[in-house]
Amino acid sequence: MYEKLKRASNAIKDAFGKIDYAIITGTGIDIDLTETKRLNYNDIPYMPKPTTPSHKGYFSDCRKENKNIVVAHGRFHYYEEYSIEEVVFLPRILGLSGAKFIILTNAAGGLNPDFNKGDLMVSKDHINMTGINPLKGKNINKLGEKFPDMSEPYSKKHIKLLKETALSNKIELKEGVYIGVSGPSMETPAETRMFRMMGADAIGMSTVPEVIAIRHMNIPCMSISVITNVNKPDCMEKAPIESVIETAEGASKKLTLLIDKFLEAI
Repeated sequence: MYEKLKRASNAIKDAFGKIDYAIITGTGIDIDLTETKRLNYNDIPYMPKPTTPSHKGYFSDCRKENKNIVVAHGRFHYYEEYSIEEVVFLPRILGLSGAKFIILTNAAGGLNPDFNKGDLMVSKDHINMTGINPLKGKNINKLGEKFPDMSEPYSKKHIKLLKETALSNKIELKEGVYIGVSGPSMETPAETRMFRMMGADAIGMSTVPEVIAIRHMNIPCMSISVITNVNKPDCMEKAPIESVIETAEGASKKLTLLIDKFLEAI
């Protein structure tokens, strides 16, 4: 697996050079930074292909001052046809390509009743309810130690800077705990109550395995969710994928602005 990861990361470095920062986009989310070059996932050895709607399957190379930023348009979910090793293939090759900080984005259901459709939430922590862990089995020692510390899964100093950036640009930013489930079925009213009682503010089907893999490599990261619907267990509404994508697309402009200004300040 390590040799496959190295070959894939070398393809990225050959195309873009060593990267400084990386961004992974979620369902319906389009981070539209100024693109200088594009590389299709199909051109990367051993790279899986996204099958979830709106996950486009290419990298954008975006230069900002002296920073080389790569945006990965599309990720892989455990509910697709992929193994957990394939799910975390993307963040691992971004790390091996030189990324010293990774921003993950996702479309998430709101569990906090104070949230509204279209809100942005930065994760301060997460709960892994997927039933899986990408570090299970034989450890890849060249990536990191078998039992990585998870006392700070999301970089506090970067979260602080993001909140300051949001405030100075008049962008409302919520903060909360993200709970990850395997999907693809949506949660029931009873599950919604349970997850809220556990302390979760938003729920989604990605991100958590990726964060574990990133922290295994000792790379700091941050996660920003677009709240695409708010789950109220006593009056649950349906959240079809088309609606999730539409809401995420609608919030992409302010999310792009927030990330763009954050990258200026970092």
